[in-house]
Amino acid sequence: MATTRKLVLAGACLASGLCAVAAFTPSVFDTTVAMQSALTLLDDGQYVAADREAMALAMRSEKSAWRAWMIVAAARRRAGRYASALRAYRLFLASCRSNSLREYVLRQMDSCREAMNPPPRHVPAARRLNDNDLRELAKVSPQISTESTEHFVIRAPNARLAKLLAVEAESALRRIRQNILAVQDYPHSVDVYVWSDHKSYLAHASDAPEWSGGSFTFSTSEGNVTRRIDLTQLDRNGKFATIMLDRILPHELSHLVIREYFGDASCPLFLDEGLAMLAEAQIDNQRVEFAGIAVAGDKKIPLAELIVRDRQTMGDPSVFYAESLSFTRYLRNSVTREQFKAFLGHVKEGSTVSDALRRALYVTGGEDFMEKLAAGWANYALAETQFLRALRETR
Repeated sequence: MATTRKLVLAGACLASGLCAVAAFTPSVFDTTVAMQSALTLLDDGQYVAADREAMALAMRSEKSAWRAWMIVAAARRRAGRYASALRAYRLFLASCRSNSLREYVLRQMDSCREAMNPPPRHVPAARRLNDNDLRELAKVSPQISTESTEHFVIRAPNARLAKLLAVEAESALRRIRQNILAVQDYPHSVDVYVWSDHKSYLAHASDAPEWSGGSFTFSTSEGNVTRRIDLTQLDRNGKFATIMLDRILPHELSHLVIREYFGDASCPLFLDEGLAMLAEAQIDNQRVEFAGIAVAGDKKIPLAELIVRDRQTMGDPSVFYAESLSFTRYLRNSVTREQFKAFLGHVKEGSTVSDALRRALYVTGGEDFMEKLAAGWANYALAETQFLRALRETR
């Protein structure tokens, strides 16, 4: 009986992402029950109650205080009370002797500090540029201008465009680092080439599809690595293509980062495209709205099929891309950055999407896991569609 309770408590700790296995003996049964109750409240999203119950446990049980402070801190962090979470994490560190748990908590504390000081919200270039800006950016010079930043070397036939792209590229990389790399550094340099028109772009961009306005290249040869993005300055009407700044550049950069991150492993297409769309300067609300329509209609791609489809089996591209954006966004918003990073790591190692999510969330058993996940996503997609429609009607 004691062994069963010990496993239950350990599993509950893991399910909360706390990774703290509690030692148990029958003489401390009340403490274990209280700990289990606090963890259950945490998992159910009842953060105030979990905080209160774990705090009471920390006050009355010195031996279990370190585990209780971990729950208190997690509840506060998930509730967005980052300063209070930091205080609880410090109390945990004062009484914990596990090096692995200390490293985990130090990462959580860094996450809290970053959440307390978020970077300025990025305003899409299309909203910042006036008519005069657009005319200047549409000018094509015979001279190629070069701008260098920490991570990019930009070459463009327009000096002003090269400077603007340098700023936009770094901003896009910050978004990608948050979504994919969990704020890790990106110690590489990417070459960005801007071609004046579509014909010139197709002549210089390696293996670029005829319909595309931008593409990426990641290749290795004899120890040399090529990281490159090719873009088009003007649209087919000869006007400056703002879509290049807000959508194409971050989208292709995301594909490049994901390609290098996964290496020889295969990234599921829905995830690759979903993350690339999340990297764009602004969420495509048309796709968000269409995803809810698709999920509720006859043309939907069931989740079990969506996560395994490739370019040959994707079906209707409009449905596939809309659902990929919606489901990836749902996943990203439903877990912590550390959990999402763990999920990506498990996929990279060869786990299926379902198994990778279970491992990242420490979920065991539950044959209906994917059914519940699909239902949760469907509700999310429908709610997003209803919100956008209501917003449009109030204008």
